[in-house]
Amino acid sequence: MAKNVFISFRYSDGNRYKDYLSKLFDRNNDTIDYSEDVDRSRMSDITIQAYLYGKLRRASVTIILLTPSAINHRKNWMGNYDDWMYDEIRYSLENREGNRTKGLVAVYTPEAANLLVNIEPSGTIAVNNVDNLFRKNMMNVKSQYKTNPNPGLFDRDYDSYCSLIRWDDFVANIGKYIDIASQKRDSIYKYDITKRL
Repeated sequence: MAKNVFISFRYSDGNRYKDYLSKLFDRNNDTIDYSEDVDRSRMSDITIQAYLYGKLRRASVTIILLTPSAINHRKNWMGNYDDWMYDEIRYSLENREGNRTKGLVAVYTPEAANLLVNIEPSGTIAVNNVDNLFRKNMMNVKSQYKTNPNPGLFDRDYDSYCSLIRWDDFVANIGKYIDIASQKRDSIYKYDITKRL
């Protein structure tokens, strides 16, 4: 059965990556892309929210495309989140009438790698603590469901509701990561979900 996806991305440096993924999805009958394709700059916040709810209602997995400008959510002068990527992730995590929580997968581009991850001498990957809702949904599996038995070490695919995947790994095996996100959506009870910052 085809998986319906929504791509959340920052237009300024993520549009070419989003377009690349959309073209891959267009060629693949297993994935239907419900991503953003309308200029929202002149819409009111209420209109945008209704528009996004409609897009997200049809999706089962949200792909968060992490480019350098998308790593941290934007805030307004009062310190409140004023970022449509934040809203897209937040809406994806909501469980409301006509909408079930989406599976999440965060895909980071080569330019964003140094801002997000550090490779330890042991080969372990440490994820930086960034101001982004996807990060709050990593390493959040409940202890009784943890795949990796070692304290402080987490399985990349199953011990985080939102897996963090390198761009090259994701495009080499898109179906795998979308399927894993969909499986976790069906077993959401295993995770402590953070729905807003």
